[in-house]
Amino acid sequence: MFRAAIICALIAGLQCAQITNLPGAPSVSFNQYSGFVQASSTRYLHYWFVESQRAPSTDPLILWLNGGPGCSSVGGFLTELGPFQVNPDGATLRLNQYGWNMQANVVALEAPAGVGYSYSTNSDVSSNDNRTATENYAALKNFFAAFPQYRTNDFYVMGESYGGVYVPTLVQTILDNQAGFNIKIKGFSIGNGCVSANLGVDSIVQFVYNHGLVDEQKWQQAKTQCCNNQIDGCAFHTFTGNGFCPNFANDAQNLAWNSGINPYGLYQDCHTAIRAEDAIQTRYHVDLQQRFGKSINEIQAENGNVLAAIPCLNETAVTNYMNLATVRAAMSIPSVVGKWSFCSTPVNFAYTRSLSEMQSRVQYAIKSGLRGVIYNGDTDMACNFLMSQRFSATLGLTEKVSKKLFHVDGQVAGTYTAYNGLEFYTVRGAGHMVPTDKPSVSYHILQSFLNQRAP
Repeated sequence: MFRAAIICALIAGLQCAQITNLPGAPSVSFNQYSGFVQASSTRYLHYWFVESQRAPSTDPLILWLNGGPGCSSVGGFLTELGPFQVNPDGATLRLNQYGWNMQANVVALEAPAGVGYSYSTNSDVSSNDNRTATENYAALKNFFAAFPQYRTNDFYVMGESYGGVYVPTLVQTILDNQAGFNIKIKGFSIGNGCVSANLGVDSIVQFVYNHGLVDEQKWQQAKTQCCNNQIDGCAFHTFTGNGFCPNFANDAQNLAWNSGINPYGLYQDCHTAIRAEDAIQTRYHVDLQQRFGKSINEIQAENGNVLAAIPCLNETAVTNYMNLATVRAAMSIPSVVGKWSFCSTPVNFAYTRSLSEMQSRVQYAIKSGLRGVIYNGDTDMACNFLMSQRFSATLGLTEKVSKKLFHVDGQVAGTYTAYNGLEFYTVRGAGHMVPTDKPSVSYHILQSFLNQRAP
């Protein structure tokens, strides 16, 4: 790895350093790195890279992307799939026995600029889906410049939540540019991904009804008045303006986000200090500026560079740890870079959701020979499983294995459906963050996917 450190030092636009003494962390045998890769003339993205605990020279390389838009992949790294998890004291780490680097090399990239420790030299953190894909691709190329020995490893793009947009758009960008810069990409994975805005609206209405949250009389009225008695395929996303049908659809979505129920896990409690209805939320279908009637400058003035809260979740320990001076020093974070936050209000508000339907991009990836997996915790309301299930079923792929139960640790773990080139899982009892809620099941899905075997 000495060679990689020298390369980083010699190539303009690259900053990387081996993490040799991570504060509060247990001793480990694998190498890990923190650094910045240039994504544009003014933007630098931070990454945390951990080598595989097994065979780093031959194991796959996974790029991990959390969503938001505006939330940190390092945050997901420390709460979901990385080799470490933060203890409640916010100062020490424990080993994650289901860390994904037991199977693969993993790099968590904080994107777009303004997220986590990533930054823009001109303070502009505005972005959109196409720009994010372009800049993530540029950052990826520079990562390979820093670590050229991994160009020959099988490569996978994986992500969560709004990663349902980040992953397919980056995969398509990689495929479109293989002639100029070949990457050994083999597949992609999307966890609880917001892959279709239209299906997201249509399915959440059914989700909240099927979980006992909608009045039966109103449901029957919607069935006849709005859906011509064909409610299973009812296009709730098409209802606009005032009137019973649009109000019914809006009320159903508000049940998910503004009722006090944890939107990331229907049966999980809200953290008492961070109720869903009080939090400034990172949402897929709602224009936050319109909802709160405030400008980005007003929000920044009130909240700084962080979201007031992620609905119902308490990420204080992770935030405290990442902002320790000793941790910043160990990760070679320059003093000019501001505080780390789990999610960023400025990025979220300045982000334009320019691409809302991922069908064509996922189809393109599979037709190009890639393998994909989509998995969903079945209690999540933010990006619910009905959306992903219907999305997967309408891609025009041949079904190879119809839905069946699969087991982990002697228990039913969820369901599994296989298509030609794509696998779809539901994870029983998990919410939005499957590796957090069901770590052994998440790890089992990862193993099955990477090793091309049925669960």
